[in-house]
Amino acid sequence: MSRKVAFVTGASRGIGRSASIALARKGYDVVVTARTLREGEGMVRGATSDDPREIPISGSVESTARAVSEAGQRALPIRLDLLDRPSIDAAVETALGEWGQIDLLLNNGIYQGPGLMDRFMDFPLEAMETIFDGNVFNQVYLTRQILPQMLRRGQGIIVNMTSNAGQNDPPRPTGEGGWGYAYAASKGAFHR
Repeated sequence: MSRKVAFVTGASRGIGRSASIALARKGYDVVVTARTLREGEGMVRGATSDDPREIPISGSVESTARAVSEAGQRALPIRLDLLDRPSIDAAVETALGEWGQIDLLLNNGIYQGPGLMDRFMDFPLEAMETIFDGNVFNQVYLTRQILPQMLRRGQGIIVNMTSNAGQNDPPRPTGEGGWGYAYAASKGAFHR
């Protein structure tokens, strides 16, 4: 009987890290993917277009992979950037080459950076294109890379992590506790 394999994006921290560990506890080997390969390398740019800061963030693919191993399952740590299709192709190719199948895909990773928290008239259109690349188009691209092997085997699970922001109005104005238009629009598009 073959082992079950989960492929998780955005697995270096937050929901992706927690989901990777939970999947390991349920018996899945986990392909752990995100932009930040090693602890201390994580950086995120400010969420508005006029915020030039680069903010260090904790978490890494390697630390999540260790946690998966500590939960008793195999981990395959791979750097994957949702804004870089060659890295998506390489991650899928490596995962299938190493473990032969992907039984569960968790599309959890998102774009983090300028434009996410801008008001409608403030974000540059290029920022919205980048947000949609990371939150919609390349998530669809990844799914289309993995789905054919699931269909051939007649089984597989795809989970798309979306957001309340994609289905509901913000509780407050943007910048005052509410989210930016481009973020909400991208999450709504991916949710559908």
